[in-house]
Order: sequence, then C-alpha cells, then structure tokens
Amino acid sequence: MWRWIAFILLLPGVAEAGKAQGAFWRSLLVPGWGQKYAQGGGGGFLAAELALWGGYWGFEWLGQVRRDRYEAYAAERAGARPEGKGSEYFDDLGFYASRLQHNQFARYEDGPDAALYPVEANFFWEWDRDESRQHYRELRNASQHAQRQALYVTGLVVVNHLVAAIHAARVASAEQAQTGFAPKVAVGPRGAAFFLVRHFY
Repeated sequence: MWRWIAFILLLPGVAEAGKAQGAFWRSLLVPGWGQKYAQGGGGGFLAAELALWGGYWGFEWLGQVRRDRYEAYAAERAGARPEGKGSEYFDDLGFYASRLQHNQFARYEDGPDAALYPVEANFFWEWDRDESRQHYRELRNASQHAQRQALYVTGLVVVNHLVAAIHAARVASAEQAQTGFAPKVAVGPRGAAFFLVRHFY
C-alpha cells in the first residue's frame, strides 16, 4: 500500500518533468512547437526559423550566381576552362597571370616535388591584363563572402533551436508551477483517509 502512496505522491512531479521535456524536444526539433505545446505561443521562434532559412538559401543562391559570374569572366578574359576544377585551381587563377607563371614559381619553390598543371588545353589560362586578374579576384571574393554568410546563418539556426528548446522547457515548468498538489490526511469516525488536494496559485 505504501508503494501506491509513494507513486501517487510522485506522479505530479513526473508529469511536470514530462511536460517540460516534451516541450524541450519539440522546440529543439521545430522552434516554437514546444511553446505551442506548453501554452499556445512560440510564433516568434518559428518566424525566426523561417527567416533564417530564407537567409541561408538567399546567400547560397547569391554565392552560386557570383561563382557563375567569375567562372564566365575567367573563361572570357583568361581563356580558362572552369569545368570540373576545384577551389585550388580557381585560387591560382587569381594569383598567377598564366599557367606558365604558376608552374615556374612552383618549380622555383618546390623543385622536383612541385605540383604543376599539365601542358594541355584543359588547364590553360593567361590573363589579357593584370587588371582583369584583379577584377576576377574581387568577383571570387564576393562569391566566397556570400557562402561564408550562408555558413554563419546555419550557426544561427542551431542557436535558435537551442534557445527555443530551453525557453519552451522553462515555459512548461512555469506553467506547471501555477498549480500544485499536496497530500492530505483526514481522520473521521470511519477511520483515516488519504487524498491529494490541488492548489491553484
């Protein structure tokens, strides 16, 4: 019998913890969901989530547009062939006037172990003038800046999830704290009776 009494006494606390945990995990998954579950709010966190993802895709799109722009510019002004090339190749396009210059510097600095571009049309480039190379670097930097901004936004998305989850758990706990249960024992002519009284604060 005492086990049942202990269970009844602990049940309200378990329910309270369960609601706070439920609110936490809901908002960790979808910001604002836990607040909605706890007290019907949370629209601000959801709006922030939508705005952040909109910003992420906006920066991703801008980075790709700028990437297409600097690749087309390199093809036009340096005769480069960007298809299938990695970031190191595009970096070298901005630092060296031509493939020949790159290979010469690489041989000078690294000797026999130098990483050289093969002498074939697919890896050829030669800028028509140095100003074009400088402009290419500006275009590439602008694209990389947009991509970094997209990465920063993903960090803010994570922060929004964590803050929303913690806030939802606190809201649920505060909501539960508005009510409480207290054990009572009544003694009468027919014996003692045990029951719980719910208080509203």
